[in-house]
Amino acid sequence: MSAAAGAETGRRARYVIAAALALAAGALLPSAANAGAIDVGAGATHSCALKQNGKVVCWGADPAPEAVAPGAFRSLSVGWTHDCALTELGEVACWGSDSVGEASPPPGRFASVSAGGNHTCGVRPSGRVRCWGHDPMADYGQADPPPEEFLSVSAGGDHTCGITTSRNVSCWGRNDYGEASPLGGEFRSVSAGSFDTCGIRPGGKVRCWGIDEAETQPPEQKFMDLDLAPLHACGINVNDRARCWGSNAYGQSSSPRGKFKSVAAGFHHSCGVRPRGKVRCWGRGDSGQTDVPPALS
Repeated sequence: MSAAAGAETGRRARYVIAAALALAAGALLPSAANAGAIDVGAGATHSCALKQNGKVVCWGADPAPEAVAPGAFRSLSVGWTHDCALTELGEVACWGSDSVGEASPPPGRFASVSAGGNHTCGVRPSGRVRCWGHDPMADYGQADPPPEEFLSVSAGGDHTCGITTSRNVSCWGRNDYGEASPLGGEFRSVSAGSFDTCGIRPGGKVRCWGIDEAETQPPEQKFMDLDLAPLHACGINVNDRARCWGSNAYGQSSSPRGKFKSVAAGFHHSCGVRPRGKVRCWGRGDSGQTDVPPALS
């Protein structure tokens, strides 16, 4: 073997050893990717994030952070005072307030779940919607879905809306202000608030209906994601920027600069997930709802 060939062999051997050590270290050390968030939700006085490893972590109050159900999940929905998540097997787990059964899901599999005010709805694999949580003092039929097939559902305060298989919006529940009287035509997604509803058209434009004048006047931009709260709304536009509108009494509509991959609107605060999994919250934080845990901030 020539000296040059021997040197090359030595270099290759050192490279293989270094690569093996790096792989071993990666197997032993927690992955930065697994520590990051992929989604976030904001409620009345609390916030939650779904991490890449399937774990859910919450902060703030009502429900308390330690109330989070154990296990790994594939999706998360944060309601006003209760939360629900979908397990890897498609079952629903909920925690928090259960005063009218909003955190007591029925058995069986679901394709998606949405936690609202005092009720929760989920889409079965068949496309049928099942809701739970009946408040006898405020029963407007928000938990009584029509016999249609849906692609997605959004539980609001006292009404619910969903995207049907024909890509139209169908709503039920309280309709005092037109919040359950959707516009015609196709929508890509829909979000139900307290007294209003907004949806994203196939072209990315947001269209709203209901009473909240500020919240129902979104910016003329194209959006990919949308979330409504009682007094403000937030969305991710096609440039991956978070844009919020409506009430800004606590700075909840003053979204930070930079890119986000998801955003959530709470009562008086908002949260978003950065592209690398870091979470940023803004707005009212007197209950700790904007105090993101150090591992995610």
